Formats: sequence, C-alpha cells, structure tokens
Amino acid sequence: MRTIFELFGKSPFEPLAKHGQMVDDVVQEITPLIEALLVQDWSEAKEVADRISRMEHRADELKAEIRDHLPRSIFLPVDRGDLLRLLKAQDAMADAVEDLAVLVTMRQTPVPDALKPHVRALMDQVLHAAKTWLTISKLLPQLREAAFTGPEVKKVLDLIDTLDEQEWRSDQLGTQLGRESVHLEDELGATSLMFIMRIGQKLGDVPNHAETAGDMVRLMLAKG
Repeated sequence: MRTIFELFGKSPFEPLAKHGQMVDDVVQEITPLIEALLVQDWSEAKEVADRISRMEHRADELKAEIRDHLPRSIFLPVDRGDLLRLLKAQDAMADAVEDLAVLVTMRQTPVPDALKPHVRALMDQVLHAAKTWLTISKLLPQLREAAFTGPEVKKVLDLIDTLDEQEWRSDQLGTQLGRESVHLEDELGATSLMFIMRIGQKLGDVPNHAETAGDMVRLMLAKG
C-alpha cells in the first residue's frame, strides 16, 4: 500500500492540508449540532453526533498515517517536531467538536430563549476562526514551494493575526454566554447551568486549538 507521502510527494504539507480539510469538515457539523440543541431536536442531534464521530475517526486515521510515515529527514527549513505539534493542534479542533457532540447528546439540556442569541453568536465566531485556519492550512503547500519567502509569508502571517483576533473575540463571547447563563441559574438549575457552561467552553476550544496551530506556523516561519 502506498503511503500518504508517496501519494503526495516528499513534502509533508500536502497531507497536512488534506488533514486540515478533513478537520474543517468536522467543524462545519457544529452548525447542525447546535441548531438541534437549540430547538431540542434530540434525534437530529444524535444523527449529527454519530456523523461527527465517523468523520473525526477518519481524520484521526489520516493523522496517524502522517505521523507514522513522516520522514525522519526532511530537506526543508522545518523541524519534524514542529510539524508533529502542528498536526496535533489541528487534529485537536476535530477532537473538540466530538467532545461537544458528546455533551450535547449526553443530556437533553434545554437552552432558554434568552441564551440562544449568545450561543449562536459564539458559534458563528468559532466558525469564522476555523475557516481562517482552513485558509492557512491550504496555503502551507504554497509556503513550501516558495521556500518560506516572499508575499506568501506575509499573507499567512496576516491571516494568523486575524486568527488571533478571532480567538480573542470567541473568548469574549464565551465569557458573555457564561455570565448570562449564571443570571438564569434559578431558571436553569445547577445541572443545566453546568452543561451550558461546558458546551460554551468546548465551543471555545476550537478556536483555541486553531490559534495554537497558527502559533506553530508562525514559529516555523520565524525559524525559516
């Protein structure tokens, strides 16, 4: 059987970009998952969660193949350990979505109408950050072809700055959701409050991991 690197050539960046697309496919399932939560369509939530689990597993398989076949010697201005840490951070985005799906389907937690706009605002910002990371991931092969020089580098660094800002905005929206949830503690009850808080935190983990991946790319560019 041909390895991922035999299919894509000696560069690790094409497989990393392919993995990034698979991760983004998982992340895009956040929308139907959260919408099912907000309208309390638990059968739909279960279907989406099952789909997320299958997709995340396929991304894990590709991650393992990249990790296991990553050459020990790569004639690029990139450290093998940095590549593995980048892969891990990228994959953690899909892991966070799977964890989110588990939370949503573990208990039929009602979300009060007053909180729904806050949940959707956080979700939208999380998806914006994930899409920015996908753009960066797709540019990785071009960086390699440009030998980590030229306008491609500035474009990627600008995108990483945008990603940092989007992660910060996600944090702010997550904090706001938490505060608004606490205000409704008497209505929600302790258990529902805990689940909504955890759902918000897990949503926020997606841009957190995207930012970490961006930091790894910034580090590789600095070393190059």
